[in-house]
Amino acid sequence: MTHAISAFYKFVAISPERVEAIKDKLTPLGEELGVQGLILLATEGINATVCAMPGSLAAFKAALLEIPEFAGLKFKDSFALKSVFRRLTVQIRDEIVTAELPGIFPQSDQHRHLPPKEWHALLENDSNVMVLDTRNDYETRIGKFRGAVDPNITKFSEFAHYIDGNPLPKDKTILIYCTGGIRCEKAILTLEEKGYENVYQLDGGILNYFAEFPDGGAFDGECFLFDHRVAVDSKLQPSQKYGLCPHCGDPATENFDCAYCKRKGQVCLKCYGRAEVGRACTKNCAYHVKRLAVGA
Repeated sequence: MTHAISAFYKFVAISPERVEAIKDKLTPLGEELGVQGLILLATEGINATVCAMPGSLAAFKAALLEIPEFAGLKFKDSFALKSVFRRLTVQIRDEIVTAELPGIFPQSDQHRHLPPKEWHALLENDSNVMVLDTRNDYETRIGKFRGAVDPNITKFSEFAHYIDGNPLPKDKTILIYCTGGIRCEKAILTLEEKGYENVYQLDGGILNYFAEFPDGGAFDGECFLFDHRVAVDSKLQPSQKYGLCPHCGDPATENFDCAYCKRKGQVCLKCYGRAEVGRACTKNCAYHVKRLAVGA
């Protein structure tokens, strides 16, 4: 049975009282409609990925658009054969994306955004561009734009420190991107604050690019997601290649027969190299593998 999935965000100033009121509205409505996923609310806006049956999700999206602060929300939609979340969680946080820059956010929905086709044309035809990935290292390992600089950060809040230690060429056009666009909204402000003027962000991120270029275009690999799909391919279909590592949660790529239960297992490359977990398909099996090794 097909489930509809939608990712969306919007930066907008909201009073603390309104944030509480919006949470009180969305939580019961989502539960009534059978919506599952994660919705983050803050005084700087909303950021969410949710999943439900198509009709229910359409009703939930319509209700969101009726909230004055969220008028004009842009939805990035995809589908899966099963739900990609276990439950609905609505949380109030200091930021809707963890950058450790609360209260600093774009004041416009279009702050130096490039639509996917313009982005692609620049990549193909302009030799004076530098492409910078703003995502985490476990995301870039399974896919990124060809030639993109990978900062090898483990969390987005490290991005500003990376720029401080690795100055970018100011004579080039700098193109930044992330999964759905939200991290770039703060990354571009960080870059501008540090004196970079010729910076553009991919509107809607990789997901929006895939919607325009289902053959992958200039992107190699798959796009990591923070749900049970793990990643999607360029056709926005759930990954058939990657699982979630049961030990650390990173994308799992290494296949083996579990040393304890003998079932097929899959872990990430990092955990595969750890003796106590590298041949165990679950944390429970890892416990028994380690116990048996000690006993031997």
